[in-house]
Amino acid sequence: MEPTAFDSDDILTDFLTDYLDGNLSAPERKSFEAYLAQNKKEKIFVRKAMKGKKALARLAKHIDVPSVTA
Repeated sequence: MEPTAFDSDDILTDFLTDYLDGNLSAPERKSFEAYLAQNKKEKIFVRKAMKGKKALARLAKHIDVPSVTA
């Protein structure tokens, strides 16, 4: 995969994580989406990350993970 800005920018990577988790405020989300609209490689990367997150969530439903208590 071709390098993107996410490879070298920790703040941008934090925005990506919060975006995928739905933890951005409306203005932050709009700003991040505006950034993606201007940066094709990063937009493609985000789409792939979203698909991957959804696939992992579907897989997690089929796996029994034992509870760990301290």
